[in-house]
Order: sequence, then structure tokens, then C-alpha cells
Amino acid sequence: MAYPAESIINIVTLINSAGLGTSNFGAGMVFADFDSSSDATFVEGTFRDYGSASQVAEDFAIASDPYKAAESWFSAVPKPKTLRIYLRIENDTVVESLNDAINKGIWFYWFEFEASIRAVDADVLALAAAGDAAGKFFAYTTNQSTVRDPAVTTDIVSKAVIQGSRRAFVASHAAELYEGFEIAAVFSRVNFNAANSTITGEYKKLPGIDAESLTPTAYSAMKAKGAVFYTVVETGGEKDNGRVINSKSTSSYGEYIDDVFNLDAFTNFLTIALYNALTKVPTKLRQTPAGQQILIDAAAQVGEKFIGNGYLGERLFTDDQTGEEKLSRGYEILTKAEDILLISDAERAARGAAPIVMRVFRAGAIHTVDLTANVE
Repeated sequence: MAYPAESIINIVTLINSAGLGTSNFGAGMVFADFDSSSDATFVEGTFRDYGSASQVAEDFAIASDPYKAAESWFSAVPKPKTLRIYLRIENDTVVESLNDAINKGIWFYWFEFEASIRAVDADVLALAAAGDAAGKFFAYTTNQSTVRDPAVTTDIVSKAVIQGSRRAFVASHAAELYEGFEIAAVFSRVNFNAANSTITGEYKKLPGIDAESLTPTAYSAMKAKGAVFYTVVETGGEKDNGRVINSKSTSSYGEYIDDVFNLDAFTNFLTIALYNALTKVPTKLRQTPAGQQILIDAAAQVGEKFIGNGYLGERLFTDDQTGEEKLSRGYEILTKAEDILLISDAERAARGAAPIVMRVFRAGAIHTVDLTANVE
């Protein structure tokens, strides 16, 4: 028998793990009442996935709210791939249903409930608060006529804006039940890994929703209160039959829907990038400037991705250290690799990195135009 080469050469194979992937921000879910399904085998407290409204019709009557929500969701252009429907447990409150799905690890980002909860403003506000705390976006539609009345300050939009939940918006329509859910479906098709993919909700088309033509008083009331609406736009006898207007969330920070949505995705991408930078090293990430630089580079890669997809953009800013005005491409990482040499003994003993400070500048979106024509 020959002498084995392995006795001379010892090979150690180090394998990188796959790491975590980013969250699916296109996942939408309808919370259906426990008795709304026509399929008796659909068990309370469980969910099913559907690829079309016609598939939903196999489990729910076409007159039901879940089917109507599915029609709105799948009417969006481009068409979403799937919709998830969770069957609520009898006697659970709406917040208990929401938390039950979350605690069972059923993933979703956008969500809606059946129209029956519209009769109880307190339930709507509770869902907005609970969803916001859990990182879920409540795409809600109201049919309350008082939303269009400037003299009324107790309508659901006014109440929701006072509450200030970031991950919620209220679409106002006289008859449509799921206008807001179709707006959510439009956002659900954003691919943050693709170039120029981020969008604004403003001026989007909703093929499954009837556009309204309202009074100037109604328009001004909805804009002032913060309601989203879908309307006919007209000038000189020419009409554009349907555009989303006033696409704001109920955030106390005055954010648009896309401001909140994009920041959630950006934060998730940063979390995953830094987690993978820490865990995919087959040996260890050294507590040295070289190790710190790996983390800084991971954050910078996310910054570059979100410049490419359109969330971040050029901005003039004042440098905090020099006081000079500078032009940023869309983000600045203020932490240096050498900062890890300055961490305390306690931080070093806890195996911490130097905190990464990142300044980001949103590209935003243009919604209005002012023009002055000097005629000579």
C-alpha cells in the first residue's frame, strides 16, 4: 500500500454559510372572518396562498369580502404573484387575530381585514397601532362620507392622523371596499434589487377601482385631513380617468406611503447585510480596523444598491466636522475603520464593533410643478 499524501498535506475546508435573505415586502394578507369561507376544511387560525382571484373564489363566495379584496389585489398593474388569506379564530378580537398570525410566523407586510371592522373606529385605530409596532403596513379603505366634510373632525382619517401610526394609510372612497389594498398591491411589485425600481403612490392607476369625480370641497377636505383618494383628473374638457392623489401615510412625521415602505426595506437590507458580514466568515471577524472595514463595506453596498433603485439620491449637505457644503451621492458613512481602536474596554470585552453612523439622503419624488412664464 502506498504512503498516503494526506499524511503530508493536511487540508482544512472552511465553508461559508448561506446567510439570511432579505424580507419579502410584496407579501399581502387578508384577515377573513372565521365563518366566511365556503370550504369547511379551511381551519380557523390557518392560512392559504392564492395566485389569482379565481382561486380565491374556490374557497370564498364572489360576494364575500375576501374575494373582493383579492379582486382589488390582483387587479394591480403589474399583477402581484400571490395573496395570503388567514382565517380568523372565532371570538378573537382583530388585534388578537393580527398577533396570532405574527406569533405563528406567518409572513406578510401589507394587510387588510373585512369591511365589517369599518363600523368600529376603535378597531381600526388598534390595528394601525398594532401593525405599526409589528412592522406591518395597514392598507385601509374607509367609506365614511364625513371624511369629505371639512366641518367634521371626528372621522376615521382625522383620528388616525392624530394617532400618527407610520405604517398605515386611509384611502377614501364612497363605494369601493378595497381601494387601499390595490394601492398596496402596486407597491408589492417593487423589486429593491432592480435598478430604478422604487415608486411613489402618487398618480398611480388602479384598474380595479372606479375613479370618483367630486366637489372642490371634498377634495380640499381629504387633502387637508390626509386621506388618499382615486379621482378623475380634468383640464380643458380632457379627462384622465383615474389617478391616486394625496398618497400619504397617517405618520405623525408627515410621511408619504413610499417614505415608510422604502425605509422599512432599506433597514431590512442593512440588517441582513451586517448579519451576513458577521456570520458568513468561516473563522471570525477580527476586532480590528480590518474587521470594522468589512462591516462598513457591507453598509456601503446597501447604500449603493438603494442609490441604484432610486430610494437615495444626490443632496447638498453641510459637513458637521468642517462646516463646508458638500454634494452627497445619496449616503455618507461617517464611521472610519480606525474607530474600533477607540472603543472602551467594556465594549471590547462584549465583542462589539465601533458603532456605524450612516447619513442617508432620500431621492424623494416630484408631485407638483410651478412654472412662471414671462411673456414679452
